Amino acid sequence: MPKLLFHFGELSLKGKNRSIFERRMAQNIKRVIEPVLKRGGFYREYGRMTADVVSVSDELLDLLALIPGIRNFSVAHECALDLEAIQNKAKEAVVADFGPDVAGRPFRVTSRRSNKQFQFTSPQLNFEVGGFLKNQLNLAVNLNNPEIDIRVEVAKNSAYIYTRKIIGIGGLPVGSSGRGVVLFSGGIDSPVAAYSMIKRGMEVVLVHLYNSTINRDFVKIRDLARQISLYQGRVKLYLIDLEEFQRHAIAHVPAEYRMIIYKRQMIRSAAKIAHQEKGQALVTGDSLGQVASQTLANIHAIYDASDLPLLSPLIAWDKEEIIALGRRIGTYEISIEEYCDICSFLIAKHPETNARRDRVAELESLLPVEGLECPTRLIRFDGGRELDA
Repeated sequence: MPKLLFHFGELSLKGKNRSIFERRMAQNIKRVIEPVLKRGGFYREYGRMTADVVSVSDELLDLLALIPGIRNFSVAHECALDLEAIQNKAKEAVVADFGPDVAGRPFRVTSRRSNKQFQFTSPQLNFEVGGFLKNQLNLAVNLNNPEIDIRVEVAKNSAYIYTRKIIGIGGLPVGSSGRGVVLFSGGIDSPVAAYSMIKRGMEVVLVHLYNSTINRDFVKIRDLARQISLYQGRVKLYLIDLEEFQRHAIAHVPAEYRMIIYKRQMIRSAAKIAHQEKGQALVTGDSLGQVASQTLANIHAIYDASDLPLLSPLIAWDKEEIIALGRRIGTYEISIEEYCDICSFLIAKHPETNARRDRVAELESLLPVEGLECPTRLIRFDGGRELDA
């Protein structure tokens, strides 16, 4: 029966709170492997977690590689804490993963012994297991550049042997850092901001604000939310129509201030969802100085529309860095698809870049910033699937 072996990065730094993070990590992993998990076959050990599964597919491994908090994982072979058993299981692992015809291929053995009661030290295990494999399979020792890297982990009750390590995305388990609401546009930046917060353990709720007179097709937004759900699992996407507020803003606000006023209203709308969803912060894709609304003065004028803290994980990133991460997480190609973004509809020829807060307050006094009934729709996603389709 296959065994999955998981390793983590930052969880080891959490001291007395480590068990809280590990429980959340275990929940997130079990959610993905539940269909193939043997009953009672999930185990938390110091520094690792293991799972007995009935089968392993490439699709399952791809999904596990997207779970925040996992530094790396492997499909491992388990055996008793006995040198002969470890040697034979290591041979079995090499043949299973590389085939029986491995003569002459460079290899090494890398052992780690968390169970200090085991009679062999890590260097001794490297020597004993390596010598056995060299003689049995006619492998060639190469410690610096091996084609086959056999890893042996000696745990409390078992030894684990594996030859391939699958790299995860690291970070913290989703849900360990609270919940936040992301102002989710159809652009490049906000999906990357959402992913960045998910990787830091935040559970995100997505809020997309639109004008129903120009936007009625949300295929692109739904595709982006679906992609984000690959990393978080369950994701909520709220669609909020601000058409009525925008009509008032166009009628009463000078063109150069419309973007600032409208973004403040977007923040108020997102904050309402945050309170409804018990969120503790709002998240934006702002990058300092990237566009007119993201000057320091304008950010100050916009962000104080909320009583919740606003987090901007991309604030010091340049566009090339944001695009690079967007490509890596699979959102960039979706983001550049054509879509009539509601904010671009408001851009003036010469927008204000140094907004005065007293002027903002004066203009907002002419607008119905509270009390408007804004049509809202909720769509839910889970692991790349839209649940409300």
